[in-house]
Amino acid sequence: MIHYCSQTSTFSLHNCKVSYIMEVIEETYLIHRYWGKRLSSYHFSNRPILKKRTFAAAPDNEKLEVSPEFLPFELPVAHQGDFRNPAVQIEHKNSERITRFHYQRYEIINKAIDLDDLPHARDTEELAQTLIIYLFDPIAQIELALSYTIFENSPVIVRSTKVNNQSEKSIKLTKLFSASVDTSYDDQLVTTFYGTHQKEYQLNRSAIQHGLFKIGSSRGASGPQYPPYLALSKEATENKGDVHAMTLIYSGNHEVLLERDQYNHLRLQIGLNSETFSWQLNPGDSFQSPQALLSHSDQGFNGCSQSFHHFFADHLIPPIWKNQVRPLLINSWEMTYYDVNETLIKQLIDAADELGFETVVLDDGWYSQRNSSKTSLGDWVIDHEKFPKGIQPLVAYAKKKNIGFGLWFEPEMVSPETTLIQQHPEWVMRSSNYQPLLGRSQYVLDLTNREVQRFIIDTVSQAIDTLDVSYIKWDMNRHMTDPFSQLHSFEASEYSHRYILGLYRIMNELTTTYPNVLFENCSSGGGRLDPGMLYYFPQTWISDNTDGKDRQQIQYGASYLFPISAMTGHVSDVPNHQTNRTISFETRAALASSTNMGYEMNITDLSPKKKEIIRDHLQEYKEERKLITQGNFYRLLSPFSSNYCAWMFTDKGMEQAIVYVFRNQYEVYELSLLIKIPFLKEDCLYKDSVTEQVYSGSELANCGLALENSKDDFIVHKIKLVQIEKEL
Repeated sequence: MIHYCSQTSTFSLHNCKVSYIMEVIEETYLIHRYWGKRLSSYHFSNRPILKKRTFAAAPDNEKLEVSPEFLPFELPVAHQGDFRNPAVQIEHKNSERITRFHYQRYEIINKAIDLDDLPHARDTEELAQTLIIYLFDPIAQIELALSYTIFENSPVIVRSTKVNNQSEKSIKLTKLFSASVDTSYDDQLVTTFYGTHQKEYQLNRSAIQHGLFKIGSSRGASGPQYPPYLALSKEATENKGDVHAMTLIYSGNHEVLLERDQYNHLRLQIGLNSETFSWQLNPGDSFQSPQALLSHSDQGFNGCSQSFHHFFADHLIPPIWKNQVRPLLINSWEMTYYDVNETLIKQLIDAADELGFETVVLDDGWYSQRNSSKTSLGDWVIDHEKFPKGIQPLVAYAKKKNIGFGLWFEPEMVSPETTLIQQHPEWVMRSSNYQPLLGRSQYVLDLTNREVQRFIIDTVSQAIDTLDVSYIKWDMNRHMTDPFSQLHSFEASEYSHRYILGLYRIMNELTTTYPNVLFENCSSGGGRLDPGMLYYFPQTWISDNTDGKDRQQIQYGASYLFPISAMTGHVSDVPNHQTNRTISFETRAALASSTNMGYEMNITDLSPKKKEIIRDHLQEYKEERKLITQGNFYRLLSPFSSNYCAWMFTDKGMEQAIVYVFRNQYEVYELSLLIKIPFLKEDCLYKDSVTEQVYSGSELANCGLALENSKDDFIVHKIKLVQIEKEL
């Protein structure tokens, strides 16, 4: 899969799906040549014919055409004649930022590499190789180790960079990206996502202008505003066309850049946010960047998503949860908010048992006078006014009914006027000069402090051990505003990365100690929805917004990157608590059924008819959830560009399919709906299990399927197809 040709000085990474090719020129520069669909061989057909340009600096005066100004670098460095955005920048004691790295050597390792303190692509039984290319600055005595991992059956390349200070002087690393790719502009479009709380993963696709396009986060978390994702495409649809995409296995401040220069070259970069990052490297020290994932598809955006989905399932999600069915749960939050108590939760358990739920989750409000968002975070003591006998009897009561029990925590935060803050005011993230700002009436704990890390680990561990809960909902409801430690002397610009390393240490110890406890990631919904969190927590509550219209866009957008097994969605009551919209149960149920499903409403006081409807829905989902969460997922119609939203789930053999078609506003001129269903086997026949009509796969893909367009807003059609035989 990885080969070095000494005659041409080229490195080639190939598998059955993708090729990635680099060249060493002038025995110095590591140059990017190709990333895309697998090549049978490569003979430099796309290598440009270079010409001397006025004002272009050249290291060799006899070869003025070889200028860093227009070379496609694998890891561009500042101040060497390349005036585009650098991928690495190092500051010396005198504030000089000049380094000159030359190709030195390489090694090939027959596995994927582990990173000690960071989430990473897991090594599995699948054949994998890692290429490490070493660049060296002989004057500064600094080494760069560029890592490239390829797996046998995946079109995803894993990239990262490590800086080794081999000098006798301290240096400051002020920028380090995980991946940088130079290519040519060819009228591509750029796709990214933007969003906010309750409106995550909104699609943004636009033309590429000259100059620098940049998104990212400086919030201390990956954030819903600009999650770590960027894709290039030309005339690509959901079903066809080339797509090159990148993401980052990281949960903190990040940066994603796209630069189009005067020569119509494009530079794609992703990594740590250089505006909020620096790192002191003493003699002998090293710094490892997070890993970036580079995915290519020649089958459109669905193909690119499939690559990420399969890669996350195979190499990122904790292995124990890869094929494990997640429990169908009822969450207390929108039923009670903070007004939880023993009687209500016992009633909830009884109702859950009657209807067929598998886990009851006690959300916020269970501890030490937590009656609003303004109190009690950090004092994780059970409120005995609400729960006179404690919570353990409720857990035992649920277990007798074969129902699991879950508990909500927000362990990274502390409220003012708590016992914890009185005992340990030094544990608060804050500057020594200014009063820290409150966010959602709470402060952030200093996770760079190992005592704070141990406190959180012990607190959550004690709850799991003493209460025997099987599920933890891990929330984080504000971002950083005072990123500084009161106790440590490292520079403030190191803080945000050290915080994330502390968070990863906490999550790693807890998930390693309790592998069978299902930890769900939440940050007011999708405020920290990223591949880094997925390494520890196999699923994420992707939005606090459960509205039957908004959820279409949120789930559609998140699926560009995340498999269905990584998303959770709940059926909530109407009018919706976030938008006040009233949308049919069928539509809300279909959206939740397109994820790891749960409910978030009062189920203790339902009419017999509503009980029957919910019971039937839960039973139907139980029968279908393996197909939904472990099969293949395809987007069919985009809610970002139409009045419709449609997607499909299939098994791996394309023998079964479930299609959901959502139509929002009713239009009188549309007599019927027509949905084209590609991706099935065209030479096979499929039967609609409801109408018992039989269609060919080619017919469904090219003619489409006509559906009734009833006179109402926010309707949904569910189509279940089963393969019956080959066509004659």
